[in-house]
Amino acid sequence: MPLHFLDIHTHVGCYGDLANVNSPWGKVTVEALTSYLESYEKASAVLLPVYSWNSGFTMPTEYVLDISRKYPSKLIPFCVVEVREACLSERIVRYVDMGCRGFGEHTSKIPADHDCNLKLYKICGRLEIPILMHVAASNSDAYGILDTPDLRGFEKIAKQYSNVNFIMHGPGWWRCMSEDFNLEESYPKGLIERPGRTIYILENYENVYGDLSAFSGYNALNRDLTFAKLFLERLNRKLLYGTDMEWFFNPENSHLKLLKELSLPTEVLDNILYKNAEKLIRS
Repeated sequence: MPLHFLDIHTHVGCYGDLANVNSPWGKVTVEALTSYLESYEKASAVLLPVYSWNSGFTMPTEYVLDISRKYPSKLIPFCVVEVREACLSERIVRYVDMGCRGFGEHTSKIPADHDCNLKLYKICGRLEIPILMHVAASNSDAYGILDTPDLRGFEKIAKQYSNVNFIMHGPGWWRCMSEDFNLEESYPKGLIERPGRTIYILENYENVYGDLSAFSGYNALNRDLTFAKLFLERLNRKLLYGTDMEWFFNPENSHLKLLKELSLPTEVLDNILYKNAEKLIRS
């Protein structure tokens, strides 16, 4: 297994007086997260808070900062604020001053080009911090940024806010690996015959990156391993290793295994595992 990585997408589901009642998230403790990182020679992770009107569970930025201060060599805190609430700019600035180095996971269930989101993009551009966005597959999803199936709204804002680095995640993003997919499927299966909008956007917008975490990212690769190898090699400077704590789910420990089994060139693998993330995250 690779020994050096920066996991762009982790959470804690149980800390202090808070515990996620949705199994197995309640088992995702600080100890579980740090044990994972300490089992590798040189590993660190972005720790993401959880909060929006739609998320159904809260792990506040203040808790993420508290945890990260206890493990400064291992954990990098991001912040999150519900964009429909007051004092958005003041709160994000305060969190950045407290040590947060990015915004996310952004899960507010509103369109990508909603006025509240436009305010967020302006703030993050001014502060020079990336945004990690969860894209919903449909309006029926519990949470996540909403967009057209072909991601036209997001493409518009990626072009308009070219000074903002967007880290894209979730089923609404990764199902567009293929040009053809069933709108009722969040996790499409089958070989990829024609590249889809996800690949087009990654290729054409320097400020857009793909977060490979969770089942959505895993499925995007595993559905067609031959295509995945070509995709990872071609866009290795635009992709980020992440887990979303997937080893508590099925398939367990999937992402590192898949990347290793593809026998990628060392430079390609290093870019995906840590180099791209290190460049994105403000020091």
